Amino acid sequence: MNILFITHRFPYPPNRGDSIRSFHFLERFAAMGSVSLASLYDEEPSEEAHEVLGKLCQNVVMSRWGHKRRWFRAACALISGKTMTEGLFFRHEFRNKLRKLVSGTQFDRIVVFCSSMFQYLDVLKGTRNEQTPVIVDLVDVDSQKWFDYAEKARGWKRLVFRTEGRRLRQLEIQIGNRCSALLAVTPEETALYKSFATGKIPESLRIEAIPNGVKTDFFNPTLPELAAIPEIPHRLVFVGALDYRANVGGVEWFVQNVLPALRERFADCQFDVVGSNPVASLHQLAETEPGMNLIGTVPDVRSYLKRASVVVIPLQVARGLQNKVLEACAMARPTVVSPCAGEGIQRLTDDDFRVCATPEEWVETLTSLFRSPEERAALAQRGHELAEQNYGWNAQLRKLERVLALK
Repeated sequence: MNILFITHRFPYPPNRGDSIRSFHFLERFAAMGSVSLASLYDEEPSEEAHEVLGKLCQNVVMSRWGHKRRWFRAACALISGKTMTEGLFFRHEFRNKLRKLVSGTQFDRIVVFCSSMFQYLDVLKGTRNEQTPVIVDLVDVDSQKWFDYAEKARGWKRLVFRTEGRRLRQLEIQIGNRCSALLAVTPEETALYKSFATGKIPESLRIEAIPNGVKTDFFNPTLPELAAIPEIPHRLVFVGALDYRANVGGVEWFVQNVLPALRERFADCQFDVVGSNPVASLHQLAETEPGMNLIGTVPDVRSYLKRASVVVIPLQVARGLQNKVLEACAMARPTVVSPCAGEGIQRLTDDDFRVCATPEEWVETLTSLFRSPEERAALAQRGHELAEQNYGWNAQLRKLERVLALK
C-alpha cells in the first residue's frame, strides 16, 4: 500500500501529544508498504529527524509553519469567514509542493492528520489522486475545545472563541462529507462528533475511535538509567508543551488555587513544570510564586517523572486522551488529574489514577498521598497495570490497519 500522510506538525521528535500519535502512525504506515510525508514544521528539523524520517519515508515534503505572521494569517482567515485554525496552518509554498507530489505519484490512501490540514485537499482536483480514498484523523473534536475556551473567557475573546467553535464545527461536518473514514482518539470524541453530524453526513461514513498508546518499553521505571533515581518527598511534577493554551492554563490554575494551600501544610512542597517553549506568563509566575520551578525543555522527561512523589495534570480544558496521563501511569507514578484530563481513558478501576475537580479536593487528595507511602505505591501500581494492559501502541495500530483496509 502506498500512503500519503499529511500532518500539521513535524512528527519527529515524538515529544508532544500530536507528534507522538503522528509518529507512531507514520511508523505503521511504513511497515504496511510505502509512505510519503507532507508536513509543516515550526522549528528546523534536526539531522537526526531527517535521518529517521529518511529511513521511514519514500518522500518528505515540508514547509516552515512561520511563527511571525501566524496570528496575522489567523485574523485574515477569521475576517474572510474561515476558521483561525485554517489561517494558522496555511502556507502557499506547502500547497504548491503538495500539488506537485499528488500530481506525480499515485497513492492508495491519503491520511490527513487534524482538521487544520483538510484545507489542502483541494490540490487533489484534476490529479491522478482525485478519487483516492481519504482518511481524516480529527484526533479531537476541536470545535468543542473552542466552545470550552469561550466558557472560560470574557469580552471579545469569548466572541472570537465562540465564532471559531461554530466555524470549526461546520468544517468538521464538511470533512465527514469528503472522507472515506474519520478517526478520533476516544469513543467519547466519536460520540460527540456523531451528536452534531448525524443527518448531515453520509450514513455509510466509517467513524472509528483509535486511542493513543504509550511506549511501555521506554516509559519503564525499571530501566537501568532510571532505576536508581529516588523519589523526592513532597515533589509534584507536570509535563507538557508549555506554549499550548490548555497546558498553560492548567498550570496557572494549579499554582494559583492549589499550591499555596498545599505549601501551608508541607512547607517543602515543590512543583516542577517541565516542557518545551514556556510562555512569558509562566516565567512571570515562577518568579513570584514560591514552590513553582519552571524547568522548561529537558532532553528526557522520565527522570522528572521518576523523582516525583505525585504527577499532577490539572487541565481545565482538555479534549480526547492525554498522553501525559498514560506516560505518568506507565512510569508507575501516583497520578492525579482533573476530570477533563482523565475522561478519555478507559480505566480498569476507579483508583488507576485519582480525579479531582475543586481546589479543596486537590489539596485533600495530595495531602493524603503525601502522608501515605502505601497509598502512593498502590496507586502507582494500578496505574502501571492500566498502561501495560490497555494502552500499548501495537493494539491501537492494528485498529488503524483495519481502517486503512476500508473493510
